[in-house]
Amino acid sequence: MKNPFQKEDSNTGLFAGLAMGAIAAGGIAYLYFKRKKEMAAIEAFKKEHAADYLKEKAPRPKKHKSDVDELHVIAPQ
Repeated sequence: MKNPFQKEDSNTGLFAGLAMGAIAAGGIAYLYFKRKKEMAAIEAFKKEHAADYLKEKAPRPKKHKSDVDELHVIAPQ
């Protein structure tokens, strides 16, 4: 029969729980800082290429505006 007045040692479970908690916290911190670094790289790329759409585009030919009286000059005969 088990002695009801004798306390069992539960330090092993406590240390295992603390170790697993520390490992989980370390993993979460690693993933957080990794994601933060990736986001910083993406933001730097966006900042670097923010004005790319302002680059000079190929010029388009302008439309010739004329009256009907000037058509004989424009159209080849």
